[in-house]
Amino acid sequence: MEYVSYNVTGFQSIFSDSYRQTPVTLEGTLYLPKGEGPFPVVVLQHGTGSVENYRPWLKMIVPELNQNKLGTFVADSYSMRKPLMSNVKHLSLSARVLDGFQILNALSKHPNIDAKRIGIQGYSYGGMVAFFTAYKELSNQLAPGIDYAAHMPVYPGCDVVIKHMNQTAASIEMVVAELDDYAPAKDCIVYAPTIGVLNLYKGVHHGFVNAKPVKWHPDVGQFVKCKPGYINQSGNWFYNGKERFGAYSTIMSEIYRECGGQGVTTGGTKRQQAQLIEDTVRFFKRMLVEK
Repeated sequence: MEYVSYNVTGFQSIFSDSYRQTPVTLEGTLYLPKGEGPFPVVVLQHGTGSVENYRPWLKMIVPELNQNKLGTFVADSYSMRKPLMSNVKHLSLSARVLDGFQILNALSKHPNIDAKRIGIQGYSYGGMVAFFTAYKELSNQLAPGIDYAAHMPVYPGCDVVIKHMNQTAASIEMVVAELDDYAPAKDCIVYAPTIGVLNLYKGVHHGFVNAKPVKWHPDVGQFVKCKPGYINQSGNWFYNGKERFGAYSTIMSEIYRECGGQGVTTGGTKRQQAQLIEDTVRFFKRMLVEK
């Protein structure tokens, strides 16, 4: 299924409503349950890695949700952008958030989807999309007349938030990996209760959804020693103690030189993966099917 989004380098163009200058056609895969619709749907947002990195998880969660009368839309922010970008992993958070809202707009017009029962789950960077799409002012601007009905961010980064915005009325359950040293758990443990419910997975590392063995990655960059920040009312990042200007890639390079480091741990067990499947089905059935 195709949808139109936009290539932007920062939240400034969103807040000023000038983001439509660089449209791009993207696509994702829609899986609907058997039977007659319209159906509730859960949007699944990949992290910094490509959708392919999440195939072990998707092969389990998509059928499970479908069996429980929940459709799924597997988003892909990278594949269609690759001919236009030298490194899609440098795609800005603002562009990913726009993608999330454009998916909501597209799905709400589908004849077999109930526009009032669309939820979102995202992992890591996609987890940030899952809670940024719950900011009411952003939703009013980018998807007027509709909101996501439920949000489940999974081990997102909570070191950058939007403090001056409120949340929609939708329920938010944030899954946080206790031992996360990539998207530090401590930031989300503080932030999650201010916007919804914290679901803390004890003894779990970042990236546990694929149930791969625990592994240390010495060359992966991280920002653990940086001071958390926020997107200010101008759309600029305030991070590590000062306001940042310029394109997303420039800001990231600047911050990394100041306080970045290397080395992260990922992985988890089948039991932890099974727990997330159970929690995912429970949350979205309650929010999208039983309500």
